[in-house]
Amino acid sequence: MGRSIAPNELLRKHEVALHTYVREQWDEIPRRIEVKLKSLKAWGFDLVFGLRGGEEAVFVSESERGRQVGDVYEEEGEVFEVREIVKALPKGSKIIVEVGLEDRRGVIHGYYSAPNGQETLLFSLPAAELLLAYFKKRRLHALIEAFHSSGLTTEFIRRRGTTGRPIPFEKLPAKMRQALRVANDVIRRHTRSGRFTLVYFGKNKDGDDRYVVTWLVPTIYLFDVDVAERIDKSLAALG
Repeated sequence: MGRSIAPNELLRKHEVALHTYVREQWDEIPRRIEVKLKSLKAWGFDLVFGLRGGEEAVFVSESERGRQVGDVYEEEGEVFEVREIVKALPKGSKIIVEVGLEDRRGVIHGYYSAPNGQETLLFSLPAAELLLAYFKKRRLHALIEAFHSSGLTTEFIRRRGTTGRPIPFEKLPAKMRQALRVANDVIRRHTRSGRFTLVYFGKNKDGDDRYVVTWLVPTIYLFDVDVAERIDKSLAALG
């Protein structure tokens, strides 16, 4: 049998639960979304028109490799030639991302959709690997620090200080109330699904805030750089 819970411990859990403030909404999470070319660049990729194995193709190259027009190179036994590094998407074309679960982990697939609707797979990578690399590239340090796990949803957990007696909503400091407002806005207007929780324990003897914040975000929306930057800014503002 498991150990019994002492009355004072149960009372503390009850008090924390009553003062954990939640913003939550769950609509159907899309299997795939369209993102801007700047998001692809934020992940560390250049979109390239050129030749692949001697045939016209569209593909990506890691930005840090600094490929230039005219470059010919080989990767995994295939020869690539750079004809154009795309600066603006042709009219009617799209960048599509799709998140799924494979081998018990989240995987991101990126596609180029041509004006005629034909899709080309650009890359397939573990979602956590690509997220952390892109957070680092964009200096989204609050997201890196709070990152916990990634599948179809990604969980961020941010803790400061020790727990204690939770503070009622009416006495929350302005920046904690602001965090709740921002989370509500992001969930309702941008991701349309997600769960944000905040419990605040006041300041410690040095005047530092003590709190626990969690944020569960549909992974697919984190690949929209505008959404990722909003969430990072909100977490960083907590201090």
